[in-house]
Amino acid sequence: MKKLFFFAAIILICTGLQAQMKFRSGMFFHHSTGLCIWGPNGSSTSVPQQMTIYNTSHGYTGLNAVTMSELWFPVNVDNEWYLWHEMFEQNTPENISSYFSGNKIIMVKSCFPSSALEGVGEPCDTLTPDYKTIYNYKWHWRHIIRVMRVHPQNFFVIWTNAPLVQGETSPEAAGWSKQFCKWAKDTLAAGLDPVIGSFPFNVYVFDFFSKLTNSNGYLQPQYASSSSDSHPNAAATALVAPMLVNETFDHSIAYESLFGIRKIDGSVPGNFGLMQNYPNPFNSSTIFNFSFPVKSMVTLKIFNIQGREVASLLNGTFQPGNYQYRYDAPPDLPGGVYFYKMTAGNFSGVKKMVLVK
Repeated sequence: MKKLFFFAAIILICTGLQAQMKFRSGMFFHHSTGLCIWGPNGSSTSVPQQMTIYNTSHGYTGLNAVTMSELWFPVNVDNEWYLWHEMFEQNTPENISSYFSGNKIIMVKSCFPSSALEGVGEPCDTLTPDYKTIYNYKWHWRHIIRVMRVHPQNFFVIWTNAPLVQGETSPEAAGWSKQFCKWAKDTLAAGLDPVIGSFPFNVYVFDFFSKLTNSNGYLQPQYASSSSDSHPNAAATALVAPMLVNETFDHSIAYESLFGIRKIDGSVPGNFGLMQNYPNPFNSSTIFNFSFPVKSMVTLKIFNIQGREVASLLNGTFQPGNYQYRYDAPPDLPGGVYFYKMTAGNFSGVKKMVLVK
């Protein structure tokens, strides 16, 4: 946390970075476990109440205030990790990306059946995506994070597993779930995973699992609805709701300062413009320069040589001015020829760039 805020402050001081978007409102996609934490669930608080407290304590009002809505999603199927993988990559069985433009923050989770793991697993597990192994779960999360990475106009929160009470699981399954969740927070989110590499700034892992479990990975009985029901009770709501609000919005607001736009100067250009990126070719990062003479709704997207969109970098309204955007290509993006396209009002510009690996 301290490193994140320090990094944001240094950028603001040294480069004049100006946040063009606020990441203070969004949607929480959940099923029954998430609804319990949303509250009040028999407790004296709830996520909406905690957002009110958060706004008051930080002096946030109007457009600066934090807000969040909740939605039972997906509506007609379960919300296990293999289905989140499908929804983020293919928008099936339900379309999650349709919510991106209207919600700066996207929060997703799975319910306690995800903690009923069946083993550590091996590479061939991916042939059966719904097989609950640590190997498959890591595979699902890596794919989900890759999609989140290429949507920097959104801030994503992804929960670790919801735990099971001791009477509804086995020692092995509870241990495997604990092992996976520890990897998600201590390896993946720490930027130490050899497949994903550096973790994107626009994603936060909310470690729900560790907040309610004992050393064996069981949901502690004081936080369970009953010895045979793993839904969080009122005590769990009272514990987790404040943490959820504070962790989510502390990190999403910090991301405002990390978002990749820099206004170059205070002048107003005479025309719309999209300049050639530099360096070009580039190895891992490059700079886009563009300008608009009037307040404009702006999009900036990257396409591969086949015309398929591989990244949506900007989608918002900007004041007139000259701007820079630093683009960091994800490690798994293949080298080759790409095109970047900016639209601003009636203006549209396209340039070619080359990524060298």
